[in-house]
Parts: sequence; C-alpha cells; structure tokens
Amino acid sequence: MKSTKPYLIRAIFDWCIDEGFTPYILVSLSDEVIVPRGHDKNNEIILNISPTSVTKLVIDDLVSFSSRFAGIHEDILIPIDSIRSIYAQENGEGLFFDRICITGKKAKKKKKFIEQKIKKPHLKIVK
Repeated sequence: MKSTKPYLIRAIFDWCIDEGFTPYILVSLSDEVIVPRGHDKNNEIILNISPTSVTKLVIDDLVSFSSRFAGIHEDILIPIDSIRSIYAQENGEGLFFDRICITGKKAKKKKKFIEQKIKKPHLKIVK
C-alpha cells in the first residue's frame, strides 16, 4: 500500500499557496538526499518550495525541483521519508511528521497505572 505522506505534503503545499503563505519543508539529510551542502544546520535543511522559488516541483515518492542557491542552478532530490515537516513560514502551521508516520509502525506506549484513593463523600444530608 502506498504511503499517505506525499498526499499530505501536497495538501499542505496547496493550502499554503491558496492562503498566500510560503511553504517550507524541513529535511533530514542523508546520503539519498541531494541538496547543496553548506546550507544545512544540525544535519537538517529548511527549503522554501513556493512556486516563486522553485521550478519543476514534483511531490511523489521523491520530492524534486530545481532552484538557485547563491546564484547557482541546482537540481534537488529528496526521498519522501526524509521530509520531517511542511509548514507555512508566516504562521508555522502545517504538518510535523514523527517516526510513527514515516515508518508506518505504531510506537509502544508504556502504561502507567495511577492509584486513586477512594474518598468518602463530603456532602451531608440536611433535613
């Protein structure tokens, strides 16, 4: 079964454009990610993917587009699993993907049992 992540990314991208916002993606860098190095911080890069900043944008199993970095034309290729979030720059609203969404596996939750003391009612019957 195909992942829902490309559809969600496209939906937030379309919403940003419709509202006049600037869509940004946060990408976790790996060997499969093709972006210009030197613009990253903490092994991540934030990219503006608005139509005024990129050309030939395709969002599928790979996000690909062309853009200019420091005046140099670059072709960008990003595997969909490397995208950590897509959001509007102006208000920060968007989707932030965690490991559960990327892998499709549910995280194990630790159950905590809280002991509740049974209290006697503090109300009295008034006649």
